[in-house]
Amino acid sequence: MEKFLKYLKTESVGGHLIRISLACLLLFGGFTKLKLIGALDYNLFWAILLAGIETFAAFGLLIHYKRPILGLAGGVLALLSIFIRIVFSIGWVRDNVLQTDSFIVALNSIFGIYNNGLFHITLLFGAGIYCLGNSYKAYIKERITRPWPH
Repeated sequence: MEKFLKYLKTESVGGHLIRISLACLLLFGGFTKLKLIGALDYNLFWAILLAGIETFAAFGLLIHYKRPILGLAGGVLALLSIFIRIVFSIGWVRDNVLQTDSFIVALNSIFGIYNNGLFHITLLFGAGIYCLGNSYKAYIKERITRPWPH
């Protein structure tokens, strides 16, 4: 039984590492990547907006321990920012690397060339979904165990 409990503790520590790692990645991405992927001619307003989304997502993921509802918002914002970065990356490859008008050609190129990047994107989405689900579970647990109003 003690061996089984050690595995549960390992899973808990792994979950904390996933949450904190994703929050740190989003936080440093939000603060330091105002100019996305070196595209100097990119619209600064959208870059600042994405940096804000990533920063709020990171704080939401970290505040999950005190307020699970903010963890839910952080998880949704994290998934949104990862999706926006993927779309931007495909557009950037289309415009600056391939110099074509086709979004599909750029997507096929990314699938063919950047397999390691796709693996990391999949890991980011998985971490975002894990954090979102974990916050939802904590929110439901908080709602169930809350005393009835008088």
